[in-house]
Amino acid sequence: MKQTSPKRAKNLGVFALLILIQFSSFGIPAALSQTGTSGAANARNAALNADITYRRRELEADPNNAQARAQLATALERKKDYEGMVETLAEHKDKVGRSGLLLLARAYMRLQRSNEEIAVLELANARYPKDAALQTQLAAALSRAGKRDASIEAYYKAREMNAKYIPAYEGLLGELVRAESRQEARDLLSDMMKRFGQKGKWLSELCSLYAADAFHEKAVETCKNALKKDPGNPMPPVHLAATYREQEKPEEAKKILVAAATKIRRSEPVQTALGEYFLEKKNFVDAYRWFKAGAKSDPKSYTAQLGLAQAALELQKMEDSVKAFTAACNIDRKAIREFQSALGKIRQRGDFKWQGRFEDAIANSCGLSF
Repeated sequence: MKQTSPKRAKNLGVFALLILIQFSSFGIPAALSQTGTSGAANARNAALNADITYRRRELEADPNNAQARAQLATALERKKDYEGMVETLAEHKDKVGRSGLLLLARAYMRLQRSNEEIAVLELANARYPKDAALQTQLAAALSRAGKRDASIEAYYKAREMNAKYIPAYEGLLGELVRAESRQEARDLLSDMMKRFGQKGKWLSELCSLYAADAFHEKAVETCKNALKKDPGNPMPPVHLAATYREQEKPEEAKKILVAAATKIRRSEPVQTALGEYFLEKKNFVDAYRWFKAGAKSDPKSYTAQLGLAQAALELQKMEDSVKAFTAACNIDRKAIREFQSALGKIRQRGDFKWQGRFEDAIANSCGLSF
């Protein structure tokens, strides 16, 4: 079969675009030609299809051309044709090399075929046994498949392969945090900062870990440092404020949160933390204000919606309360306990109108019948 020359291949995209323009003169894609964005998108798609066609012809002429096979898979990935990638690569794992194996693994990942993704990455690691990047990708695949112990072991192995490969450390840190192995995570972070210096995001993570285990002095010191090194992160002020509250320093907590709310706009964690502070003080007006801001910043925040529902109930803003309780229960059914408690207060008031509304909302959003 006669092969298409490289020069001709480069022109295929141009030919496709010319054909597209010719058709548009007959009104076929007239709607698409009305905007420059649509025209550019169609041009890119035409060029991509031309490239795919050319690579397929190359493979028909020479099925053992590993470079053309990888290039075809790359073009198919750009088109989000993951099944096509698998079809192109799966039967040629022994020939495609490192880049081809990574392409195949990504295709399996996109198709959520975890076992096959892991198998391909294990093959890649067997061929390149000292490649920390490949080992890290295997660890991440194991994590996505829910194999946490194997993932942690793989991350440790990647770190041993290359003590300077930061993604292996960060992947391992994420697994340890998810596994709630906080002491091990703190030790790892200390090691990372000794090796690579104090990065803001690492200090923020260490702040969170110290606060979670109530190491108050360490939490205050680390969270203050994180505020300087990672000023756009809302979590250090939240953790620092929580630590101050545990130390019975509520005014310090309030000061930190108000400053953070001023600097970091639309920050649900900070706004919700302020709501919790004022709710604890039974200042329902300010609690309502901050919970409402938090729920607006992140409508899927369970804590913000529940706090808004409770503060609104105390202020007898009943429409806001029932809507927020409903949102909270839709996010997490455990809100039903607080929802029922609110219903009890309404019954005590003898407010039959809102009693009925709350009962209907609980039945519809929490699945409890009366």
